[in-house]
Amino acid sequence: MLRVGAAKRVALLLGFVLGACGGNSKTLKALPAASQEQADLGLGELRKSLESTVLENYDQLTYGNIEAFVDGVARDRKLQIIGVTPDDLLVGKTPKGLDAYRRLYKERNLRILSKNLDVQLSLDGSVGWVYDEASYRVDFEGREASIPIRSTAVYVRDVDRWVLAAEHLSHGVPASDIVVLAAQERIAGPPSMKTDYGGPRERAAPLLGLAGTLINVGGADALASDNGNTLVLLPGPEEEFHNVVSPALARLFGRESTVALKEFRIEVAESKRVAWMVGALALRTQHNGDFLSIPLRASFVFEREAQKDWGIVQAHISVPLKEEQLSERAFGSD
Repeated sequence: MLRVGAAKRVALLLGFVLGACGGNSKTLKALPAASQEQADLGLGELRKSLESTVLENYDQLTYGNIEAFVDGVARDRKLQIIGVTPDDLLVGKTPKGLDAYRRLYKERNLRILSKNLDVQLSLDGSVGWVYDEASYRVDFEGREASIPIRSTAVYVRDVDRWVLAAEHLSHGVPASDIVVLAAQERIAGPPSMKTDYGGPRERAAPLLGLAGTLINVGGADALASDNGNTLVLLPGPEEEFHNVVSPALARLFGRESTVALKEFRIEVAESKRVAWMVGALALRTQHNGDFLSIPLRASFVFEREAQKDWGIVQAHISVPLKEEQLSERAFGSD
C-alpha cells in the first residue's frame, strides 16, 4: 500500500493536483460502535437491504416516479451524481435539478434492469458501494434494444434505510473511439463541479495522491491490498478490472499522454474510514500530430481499516456522451 508521503510525492511529481497535498495524515479516531439497528441486522441483512434499495430505485426510474426516487437521496450530505450526458452533473446539498426528470430516453419507454449487481459494505455497515452492469431497454423500430450502462454508487445508512450519496453512470467507449470523437470536437465538457476538499486539506492529501497514482501509474500502489473486492472501470467497455491491478489510464491513449485532475469533490463518512470523490479530468494526448485535450469524469471510493493506510476499493473513469451519441453507438441511429 502506498504510504501517505509517497502518495504526496507521486501527486506532485505527475502534476495531477496542485497545492492539495500539503501536510501529513492525522491519526484517525477509533471506529464508532455500530448502531443498535445495524448490530441487530448484521452485515448480511444490511447487504440484502441495500440490494433491494438499488433495485427499487431502478423501478422508480423505470416508472417515472421521480419523487419516490428523490426521497431516497441523502438530503443532509453533499451529493455527487454523474450521469451519462455531459450536463448531467449534480453536486452539493439538494443541488438544482435534483427533482427534474433526468432519466435517459424519456420518449422510448425506458426500462432499467440489473444484470450483475455487486454490493460491498464497510466493516461497520454504515456505508455501501455498488456496481452494476445495468441494461437500459428501449423501444426501437418495433423491437426492444438493450443499451449497457455501467453504474457505480455510494449509499449511506439513514436511521433504518439506505440513501444514495453518490452515483456515476457511463457507457463504455474504447480509447481509440474517444480520440476520434475528440478530434471531431464531439466531446462536450461538463459543467464545473467546484472543488471541495470535504474537510482539512491534509486529510484529502492521501486520497488525491492515490487517485493520481491509479490514473497515471496504475493500480499496483493505489488499490486497497487487504480488500478482496476491488474494482476499476476504465473508459473502454472491456476495461473492467476486478481484484486485479489496472493499467494506467494515460497509457491507454499513448505513451506521451498525461492526465490532470482539474476539479474534485470529496466526502468522508462519519466513521472516517470510508471516503468518496468525484473529479473532472483533462487528458492530453496526440492524434495525427495534433494535441488534444479530452474531458473525462472520474469517481473513487476509498477505505481505511484500523490504522492501515487508505486504499482505493472502487474507481470509475468515463467519457460524457450526448444521448444522440449514445443512440448512435447502441443502434446506429439517434
